[in-house]
Amino acid sequence: MSLTRKRVLPAFAAGLLAAGAITLLGGTPAATAVGSTECVDTHADEHSAARGKPGSTGHDRNEISDAQAAEMNADLRAKITKNNSLGEFSALAGGTINVVFHVVTTSAGKGAITDATLTKQLKVLNDGFAGVESSAAAKTGFKFVLQQTKRYTNNTWFNGGADKAGTERQMKTQTRVGTAATLNIWFTDIDGFGFATFPSWYKGDPKMDGVVVDYATVPGGSEVNFNLGKTVTHEVGHWMGLWHTFQGGCTATNDEVADTPAQTSSTSGCPEGRDSCSRTGLDPIHNYMDYSFDDCYNQFTPGQNTRMQSAWTAYRAGK
Repeated sequence: MSLTRKRVLPAFAAGLLAAGAITLLGGTPAATAVGSTECVDTHADEHSAARGKPGSTGHDRNEISDAQAAEMNADLRAKITKNNSLGEFSALAGGTINVVFHVVTTSAGKGAITDATLTKQLKVLNDGFAGVESSAAAKTGFKFVLQQTKRYTNNTWFNGGADKAGTERQMKTQTRVGTAATLNIWFTDIDGFGFATFPSWYKGDPKMDGVVVDYATVPGGSEVNFNLGKTVTHEVGHWMGLWHTFQGGCTATNDEVADTPAQTSSTSGCPEGRDSCSRTGLDPIHNYMDYSFDDCYNQFTPGQNTRMQSAWTAYRAGK
């Protein structure tokens, strides 16, 4: 079985946080912005990146081109440089993030998610960011707190509506609440597992900001191998600014996070010892930003944490 997801923003090291030391986590000079953006996936919504279901077509939403990545890199570097001078990157402290759950169901009740299941989903998210699933996992310091649960009965929004740009926009603009620092998560039926917006896109289209996941991926859901709630963890990683671990393939920079070994392609299942790339290190199959089964996921790395801290400060905290 093959899963295809999207690319996400490159990550930066703690060295980025020191004024005048703007380099990528792996020590490679940061890329410069080039040209205009190019949407590779012709079915894509420009505002989303996705984790796709096996067999889904055209619903990974948006493939980030090298030009798009370069432009986003340049924007973040500029913000880090400015904020360094203000002392805003002096610590990697995490933060409390308010969460709004949006549960969409049909008039017949399909898609209903109980409050108890949502409580479990929030715990899964917090456990992932707290690094409790593995001794190798980063303890990010981010804590997610439920602000509100909103429920809607809407057949159009549920029945593939989030897969159509116009309907997705209608759903989000009518329901999204809060600021750039508010994590809105919609549960509905989509042709894929989930998709998310990137931090740098909030300013240009704030009402589209957030995460959409398939209702069957919540803890105890019906999506086989992907029903422990970790799709939310993966997509929130995107919302916080992370790329997939296989971004860039088997290259020196790969996903531009030094402590995630390069991999040639995404992972399916949980193949211990997988080594798809000749470079140092086994594939990071346990990383939340690969495509492994939910029961295989157990960590973000310190490098990914640095990236999330930087993006949070630059684009979301206090915005």
